Amino acid sequence: MSFFKRPAFHDPAAPVYWNLWVMAVLTVLAIPLLFLDQRELSGSYLWIKPIKFSLSIGIYSLTLLWMLPFFEGKKSIISKISWTIIVTGFIEIVAIFGQAARGEQSHFNVSSSFNAFLFTLMGISIGIFWIMHLVLSFHLVRQKTLHPFLRESLLWGLFISAYGMIIGFFMTTPRPEQIELMKQGILQTSGGHTFGAPDGGPGLALLGWSTIAGDLRVAHFFGMHALQIFSLISILFLGLDGKKNIAPLSRLPLRFLGIAILGITLTMNIQALNGESIFKTTSHYFSSYTMCMALFSIGMVMLGFNLNKKQIAT
Repeated sequence: MSFFKRPAFHDPAAPVYWNLWVMAVLTVLAIPLLFLDQRELSGSYLWIKPIKFSLSIGIYSLTLLWMLPFFEGKKSIISKISWTIIVTGFIEIVAIFGQAARGEQSHFNVSSSFNAFLFTLMGISIGIFWIMHLVLSFHLVRQKTLHPFLRESLLWGLFISAYGMIIGFFMTTPRPEQIELMKQGILQTSGGHTFGAPDGGPGLALLGWSTIAGDLRVAHFFGMHALQIFSLISILFLGLDGKKNIAPLSRLPLRFLGIAILGITLTMNIQALNGESIFKTTSHYFSSYTMCMALFSIGMVMLGFNLNKKQIAT
């Protein structure tokens, strides 16, 4: 299916298709606001966050739009899953854009009953989103007609992506100092993404990742987008429709890549929780990254060798 061909309303891809275009429009509309609205929140421009989230959900929608034709069986079940994913993701986006317009933090903000309600609503909606993402993954396991390379590649992507998503829930746990303030009746924030320093300190341009302390957003981002890495690998070997047959018979290279990407995500997660910035990596974390990158390189070389061999044969 072409990404630009409008699916029928009953098609499981319909909500995903329209959500993709909505995210594209929101991103385009929000970019000028970076220049028109110079307000800052927690050390970064107010509209950076809405742009990042609309782009991220747009990329997820594009990937899902490509994946859905591979699901056979009861279309009604897949349709319910896709509708639930899109609706819950859209709730998140509406809250983020709405809070930005108000000049308020969307995440971790419990400074008023309304802000706390929105933060809770976002947590519930993204929790349902994550469950549906997992349900979709289990449905993929049951697709026996798929090329084995495609199925395993997407499963690695979906499950590492699910792990990347759940890292976000670590951020919502109130810190000891926040709990003490809550006991005194002072409600401001609940949770945060920086460990070893307050949120809003020195950070990487645009992304805002802390350059002086641990930041869970790094592992959250990297893990979530493993799905796109494996999708691109699948497209390279099997084409957009999953039918081009130059994929290697062995799935060992895929497993090397999967273990490597999962290992990098885990290392980023542990490093952040220990209060260390990825931009100031100490020797033991550096060793872990080096081993993972070596394994990733071996997997890519094996895939490249198989690709050349198959292309010559055809």
